[in-house]
Amino acid sequence: MNVLKILKKQGVGLGLTLISILIIIFFHRMHVFDNLEAKIYDLGFRVRGPLSGWASREPIPKKTEPFNDQNKNGLWDDGEQFTDSNENGKWDKGLDVVIVDLDQKSYENVPWSWPYTREVWAQVLRNLSKAGARAVVFDFQFDAPDRLAEEPALKEIRSELLNRGLAKLVPTHGDSAFARAINEAQEMGTAVILASKIGYNTLERSFELVLPNDVIMSANPQTALVDETQDPDGTTRRYYAFNMLRDDPNTWYLTIAMRSAEEFLNFPDSLRLEGDTEKGVIWLEDIEIPIYTKTSTFYVNYYGPPSAAQTGENDRWGTFDSYSLFQVVDVADVDLRDFDADIDWMDMFIDTTHWAYDIPGMGGLEESPFLDKVVLIGVSVEVFHDTKRTPYFSFAGEQKLMPGVEVHANALQMIIDQNFISMYGGDMEWSDKSWISHVILIAILAFIAYILLAFMNPLFAGLSILVELLIFISIAVGSFTNDSLWLVKLVFGSWDSIDVPGMGESTYIPVVASVFGVFTTYITNVLYRYIVEQKDKKFLKSTFGTYVSPELIDRMYEEHQEPKLGGEAGYHTAFFSDIQSFSSFTEVMEPQRMVALMNEYLTEMTDILLARHGTLDKYIGDAIVAFYGAPVPVEDHEYQACLTALEMETGIAKLREKWASEEDWPDLVHNLRHRVGLSTGDMVTGNMGSNMRMNYTMMGDTVNTAARLEASAKQYGVYIQVSEFTYEPVKDKFEWRTLDYVRVKGKTVPVRTYELLAEKGKLAEGESKLIDTFHEGLELYYSQKWDKALKAFKNADELEDMFPMRPSNPSRVYIERCKYLKENPPGTDWDKVWTLTQK
Repeated sequence: MNVLKILKKQGVGLGLTLISILIIIFFHRMHVFDNLEAKIYDLGFRVRGPLSGWASREPIPKKTEPFNDQNKNGLWDDGEQFTDSNENGKWDKGLDVVIVDLDQKSYENVPWSWPYTREVWAQVLRNLSKAGARAVVFDFQFDAPDRLAEEPALKEIRSELLNRGLAKLVPTHGDSAFARAINEAQEMGTAVILASKIGYNTLERSFELVLPNDVIMSANPQTALVDETQDPDGTTRRYYAFNMLRDDPNTWYLTIAMRSAEEFLNFPDSLRLEGDTEKGVIWLEDIEIPIYTKTSTFYVNYYGPPSAAQTGENDRWGTFDSYSLFQVVDVADVDLRDFDADIDWMDMFIDTTHWAYDIPGMGGLEESPFLDKVVLIGVSVEVFHDTKRTPYFSFAGEQKLMPGVEVHANALQMIIDQNFISMYGGDMEWSDKSWISHVILIAILAFIAYILLAFMNPLFAGLSILVELLIFISIAVGSFTNDSLWLVKLVFGSWDSIDVPGMGESTYIPVVASVFGVFTTYITNVLYRYIVEQKDKKFLKSTFGTYVSPELIDRMYEEHQEPKLGGEAGYHTAFFSDIQSFSSFTEVMEPQRMVALMNEYLTEMTDILLARHGTLDKYIGDAIVAFYGAPVPVEDHEYQACLTALEMETGIAKLREKWASEEDWPDLVHNLRHRVGLSTGDMVTGNMGSNMRMNYTMMGDTVNTAARLEASAKQYGVYIQVSEFTYEPVKDKFEWRTLDYVRVKGKTVPVRTYELLAEKGKLAEGESKLIDTFHEGLELYYSQKWDKALKAFKNADELEDMFPMRPSNPSRVYIERCKYLKENPPGTDWDKVWTLTQK
C-alpha cells in the first residue's frame, strides 16, 4: 500500500525521468555524444600520464638498464650486476620497439637527396640487421620502381655497358640492391616487414592490395598494411588489426603492428588468426585482442607523448627509444653533411661478434639499442605530412603531433605487452554489443538523481547531484588510471601521487551520455516542479491571496495545504477592529471622498496585518476581521496579533499626520482612531460557503469574545482590549493595564481583560505612574474600599491623556462604578464580575 502511495505521489517525476532517459538513449544511439566522449577518453591518458620515458612511473619499465657484461657476450646474463633504475628488483630491457626516424636533422645531414635510392634503404637494413634487430619494419611504400635507377640517363649507360660486354661495370639497380639486403637480413635472423596498403584502382574500378614492386618482393619479405583510421575529430585513437578487400572478405591482411608482433613473438607459421566481430574479439595465436564492434580496429593504449617532442629546450619525452636516420647510416664509408655529427656512430653496433659499446660518461656497458628489438623506420619531417593527432596531442601545456610510425610503435608494444584497454559494455559508443550496459548505466545514474531531487529542494538536490557526478567521473576516469581518488589527489596533492595501472588494467567507462542523462533528469523535473508550483501558487493566491500574505501562501504550497470546503478546529487568535465614530464620517463626507479615505486606511492596516502573518477574513464596512494561526500555523500567533495592534496604532498616527498636511480633509479625519479586540482560543477556520463560492473565515466562541472586546473598548475609552487568553502567553513582552473581570453582552462566562499599551519598556512618559495608580485603585475596588478606590481612580484620571474624540477613560469608568457600588454594595459573596449590558 505504501509503495502504491509513493508511486502515485512520484508518478509524474518517475515518468519525466524515464522520458529523460529515453531522450538520452535516442541521442546516444544517434552518436551525438561520441565526439565529446572521445575528449573525456583523452583526458584519461593525460591524468594517467606516460607509461614509459623519463616521466613514467611504476610499474612500467622506463628504459634499458645498464649492466656489467662480465661474460663479454653483449647480453645480460643472470647474476650480472645492473643499475635498477626503477627499483623493481629485476633487470629491464625496456620497451621492445625502437624507432628510426627520418627527422629534420636526417633530412639535412644524410649525403643523399630525397627520394633516396633503394640502395640507401639497403644500407639501413644491413646496419640494423648487423646491430642485432629482431625485425626491421619500413613505414614506406616501395610499390614503384626505384626512381633513380629508372632515370633515362642511367638506363642508357646500363644498356651501353651491357652491349660492350662490361656487365660487371653495370650500376646495381636500387630495387635489386634492396632485395639482396632483405635476403641477407633474413639469413641473419632479422625479419623484414615492408609496407603495403589497400588502394583503389581507377582503371579497374576496384580495390586491390598494393605491394612492393616485383623486384623487391622476389626476396620474400613480409608485408603489412599501413592503413589508418581516424575519428571524426581527426584524432587517431583506434588502429586496424587487419583489413580486407571488398570482393574477398575472408582474406585478412595484417597491419604493421599485428605482423610485427607475430614476428617478434615467434608465432608459428600455422598462426591462429581468427575472430568474432559480433563479440568484439580476435585472436592472434593465444593473444585475445578486444576490437571495436563490427570493425577490425582496437583502441591504442598510447605509452606517452611523441618520443622526440621536447618538453623544454632540450628534454625529449623519450617514450620510445628513437634514433635519427642519419645515425643509422653513419658508418665509416658514409660522410654526413655535418662534419661534427659524422662520428661513425653506427659502427659501434655492427660488430656481430660483440654487440656492445661504451658510452662516454655512462660509467657502464650497455647492449646495442637495436639488439632483439623491433625497429620501425618512418618519417617525422613536416613536409611529408605523416603526423597524427593522438590523445597526447595536448599534454603538459604543449600541443604535439605524433609521427605515424610512432602510432604503429604504440600499437605494437601494446600487443606485445597485452596491455589492452577494456571498454565497459564492449564499446565506448552505442553498438549492438554495448547498448544494454550503457542503458543500465544511464538509468541508474538518472534514477539516483531523481531520488535526490524527490526528497530535497532543487538547490540542495542540485548540489547533491553535482557530488554524484563528480564521484561517477572520478570512478570512470579512475578505472582507466587504476585510481578512483585521482581527482582528490590532483586537487589536494599532486599528479605524481596518482596510481598507475599495470599491464591490461585500464578500463574505460563511458561518461557523457550518463552525465547528460542526469542533467536532463534534473532539468525536466525542476522545470515541471516550477510550472506546477507556479500553477498551484496561482490557485492558492486566487483563493487566499486577498487575505493571506505571499509568504504564507508559499508556506501553504510547501506544506501541501490545499483549500477545501469545510472547517478545521484549531487554537488561534481572533482580531477585530473598527473605526471610532465611523457614522460621523459618513455624515460629513461625500461618498467618493469616503471611499478614498477607507481605501487608504484599509490598505495601510491590511499591509501591517499580512506582514505579521495574519489572515484577513473580511471587511465589514470600516471593520477589519482577521485571525492568526490558519491556514498556515503561526507558533507565536498571540505575539504577532499584539504587535499588529500596536503597529496599526503607529500606522494610523502617520496617516493622521499625512491627512493633516493635505489640508482638504475635515477635522474629523485628522483625529481618526480605531479600536481593536483580541482573544485567543479554540475556533473553527476554513472555507465555508457553497460549492459555487467559498470564503475562508472563522467561527466559534473565541471569535464572539474578540468581537465583544472590540465593541466594549469604547465603554472604557481604550483602543486595544485583549482577553486573558491572549494576555497570558505574552504578558512579559508588552506593557499592560488590567481593565476588568467582565461578562460581555451575550456571554455567561466572565473573562479578564487588559489594555495593551506598548512593547515592553516602551511606555510613554508618565504612563508608568498612571498604570501604578490605576492598579492601586483596582486593588481597592476589588477589596470594596470604595472611598479609597475613588480617590485612587480620581488621581489616575488626572494622569489620563484625554486627546480629542476620547469620550472617556478606564479611570472615569471605575469612578462611576465605585459610586454605584458604594450605594449598592455587592455583598461579601461578590464574584468581582461586571456584566456589560451593551455591546
